[in-house]
Amino acid sequence: MSTSASEPATGAHLLVQDGVAADPPAHATVIASLLALARSDPRRPFLTWCPDDGGPQVLTYGGLEQRSRVLARALTGRLPAGATVALLPGNDIPSVVAVFAALRAGMPCLFLNPGDPSRRLRSILDEHPVATVLCSPFAGPEARQVADTVLDPDDDPRGDPPTAVGLPGDGTVPASRPAFLFGTSGSTAASKLVVQPHRALTSNAEAVRRHHDLDGHTTLLGGLPIHHVNGVHFTLVAPVHAGAHVVLPQHISPFTYRALLDTHRPHIASVVPPVLRMLLATGRGWRPPASLRYFVSAAAPLTRSLVREVVDVLGVWVLQGYGLSEATNFSTTVPHDLSEAAYRAVMLDADIPSVGVAVHGNEVEVFGPGHTRLGEGEPGEIRIRGHNVMEGYAGRPDLTADVLAGGWLCTGDIGYWATGPDGRRYFHLTGRTKNVAKVRGESVSLEEVERALLSIPAVDDAAVLALPHETSDEELLALVVAPAGDLSVIRARLARLLPAVALPARWQELDRIPRTATGKLQRPRLAERFAHQAAK
Repeated sequence: MSTSASEPATGAHLLVQDGVAADPPAHATVIASLLALARSDPRRPFLTWCPDDGGPQVLTYGGLEQRSRVLARALTGRLPAGATVALLPGNDIPSVVAVFAALRAGMPCLFLNPGDPSRRLRSILDEHPVATVLCSPFAGPEARQVADTVLDPDDDPRGDPPTAVGLPGDGTVPASRPAFLFGTSGSTAASKLVVQPHRALTSNAEAVRRHHDLDGHTTLLGGLPIHHVNGVHFTLVAPVHAGAHVVLPQHISPFTYRALLDTHRPHIASVVPPVLRMLLATGRGWRPPASLRYFVSAAAPLTRSLVREVVDVLGVWVLQGYGLSEATNFSTTVPHDLSEAAYRAVMLDADIPSVGVAVHGNEVEVFGPGHTRLGEGEPGEIRIRGHNVMEGYAGRPDLTADVLAGGWLCTGDIGYWATGPDGRRYFHLTGRTKNVAKVRGESVSLEEVERALLSIPAVDDAAVLALPHETSDEELLALVVAPAGDLSVIRARLARLLPAVALPARWQELDRIPRTATGKLQRPRLAERFAHQAAK
């Protein structure tokens, strides 16, 4: 049942409980947690770094405090107070140190992808100038071209004792002060920059700690690059807040990932769908160590067939999470304390695997046209409100006002909620508002057609595009990777799964579908490539 909600006059970055705006959490900042651990248990391992060449290297909480202090002092000594620094990080110790050094220096950190062409990087920096650009010592030549400083891989801070003079970020920090800036994914040279305040960092870290019961006895295997919002928050910020231990591989390889699991025996492994497929392709007959409680998958949607195969073949649950850079990281995640029956209901038997329940510190709702909250099973736009929501887009108050309209973060994602066997609200994503085609006057979700294609065993990967058509609004083009399949058989199978209006009019086989490193479909790239096929 739909209900019209009368909302309090409050911003989307506030949390409303029982109709009353709640204050941000009063627990310690992430840096306060680091300093407390460095004092009480300096030898506790924070990070075990697994480089491509050579043996693992351990960074303790005491070592992180020392090394981040030295770099923070260097930054505050030569840059204006509160200046923004850019970081081209790798999955390596110097880059991790730089993340926390920027926080301690009280300087917002703009994360850039070191794999981007230098032209794109310069375009972003031209539009959003920074005081300096730091770069991983393992970055390639494109990243080094725009860097002011290449971080030292061998710095030794042991001769640098603490002083009575604290760093700007070591004490109380205003909740709304910018901490991190992340570019949203997009096809343009310079994407929008999301401004994440300290309030959002602390709120999301606490949410992750509570949801996964992270503590000093937890080991997390990181999987995403730390220029990615999930890599920063789930792999670095939340573990420091919880005093946990992280295993960080420099790169993920099909030849070494199983060995990482066997050697380091993590309790939780952060993955994306391509990593799960890689494990299935290379790990037949192998089972993860008994220490592994579950995988946490994010950044790209999971299919029901993939989840079922992981559970059947590897014997480990996959918990799916969902969030945006605009909401810091995770807004929902499947709980780990489900019964077998409940997990099966929300992940294995559901047509679309759930992205879970709302995590601590934020609210998630489904809205219809206008400001109408929708009831159970009714599809609409997912909207988020809470302490984890961004301050806005850097330098774009117009875009900020649009996306934070009505006191909620408008995600552009379409989905619904359903009550799970445990009585909690489970959210399911069905598509994006922008990924809907108009075919013969009817709306067709591109993601729904793609999910149907991927459910066919002969299809390894698939994408669907909407192409302009003079007489029928748009028509669908199906791109499939099916080396062992017969296209006519695949078309016939699809016709049994979808209504006629949702069946692609055009088909093309490809060797591969372009996706990002995290498994997201590069739809703008595909649209540009196949635009010439638009029918006359």
